Amino acid sequence: MTDDADWQRIIGVLSGQVPELAENFLSRILVDPAYSESGLTMEDLRSSSEDSFRAMLKGLARDGTDLKALESLAAELGARRARQRVPLESLVRAIRTDFSLLWEALSAPSLGASPGLLVHRTELVWQVVDIFATRVRESYLVEYEDLERADADLQHQYLTRLFAAAEPSPPDMARIVGALRINADAEFLVAAVSRDDSLTVQRRLNLHAKWDERAFAFDQGHHTLIILQRRTSSRTDLSFEERSVFDGIAAAVAPPVYGFAGVRMAVIAAREIMTDLPMGGTGIFRLQDRWESVTHHRLAQVGCDPAHLVYPYLRRCSEGERERLLETVSAFLDSGSLVETSALLGCHRNTIVNRLSTFEKYTGLNLQKPRDAAAVLLALYPLTTLSRRKAPSISGYPKA
Repeated sequence: MTDDADWQRIIGVLSGQVPELAENFLSRILVDPAYSESGLTMEDLRSSSEDSFRAMLKGLARDGTDLKALESLAAELGARRARQRVPLESLVRAIRTDFSLLWEALSAPSLGASPGLLVHRTELVWQVVDIFATRVRESYLVEYEDLERADADLQHQYLTRLFAAAEPSPPDMARIVGALRINADAEFLVAAVSRDDSLTVQRRLNLHAKWDERAFAFDQGHHTLIILQRRTSSRTDLSFEERSVFDGIAAAVAPPVYGFAGVRMAVIAAREIMTDLPMGGTGIFRLQDRWESVTHHRLAQVGCDPAHLVYPYLRRCSEGERERLLETVSAFLDSGSLVETSALLGCHRNTIVNRLSTFEKYTGLNLQKPRDAAAVLLALYPLTTLSRRKAPSISGYPKA
């Protein structure tokens, strides 16, 4: 028997074993959660596997001279898997499994294929499988990009509705949740970044994207809002993956949001923190980092500058005494410790006690009382900020 005739015999035998090949294929790919935990039915997987093996065997029977049916099938399969949200890497692994199974079947001792024949046809097998894989991948990417554009348009529409001036009604919120395909009861991370950094963040989100996660970017004014459905709940810090999204840029992160209904208010918080950030800063800034500054500036904007709780009452002091009192108070507020304050300022502990007592005499504010301490902390916010930078001078700040 010639090699060509023997090859046709082998392909004919394998064509009758397509159902067995498909079952072997299913047993191997179902270990991948992208398939086993997806919405794909066994009928879909089995049918597409059988069709793929038949098309590849047909191409092998014709020595790769007629692959139109194979390419058509591959294009349809790639587009369908993209619509079904199967990750591309899982799809590629499945195609490699096709090749492994096909080669195992071709070289099975029961078929009696000579080693010379298999060596001679190795390139043909690679060619057919590679054409199939390439066409599946190309079709997948085209369909995926179309879906991404459609998703982005739809997401923008519903996010615009979410952040509109009028708060969405419960039915509208339910529609938004459904359209965005999120878990309304999940935990969400909400952040604001400069629009100049928007493209960088979106690229990182695409890089880190997982099919079980939802991430949205929404331009709003000078800021871009980032909303992430978190994988790990009930954690107040950011995970390594979350931090990497904002590496090297300034990001204002709102307090944790438990349930999508809280995202709207979290966006307001993130924007407020972002607006408060100093120019040129980088890093992740949360409410615990910026609450003093946000509160100080907000109160000042409505004519309730906390400084008025302190400075007017120190008019009776000499300039030197006022400076010593404010320096001592700001240092004490930073540590809350008489010992540390005396060490920082190089004064005896009793001197610190006397200065704090004098400050209370002038202002009526006792720093041992949390309520009074909070008021003074906000009043002296710029001063206490300098204290943290080891520069307790009050030069340039309001004088009574």
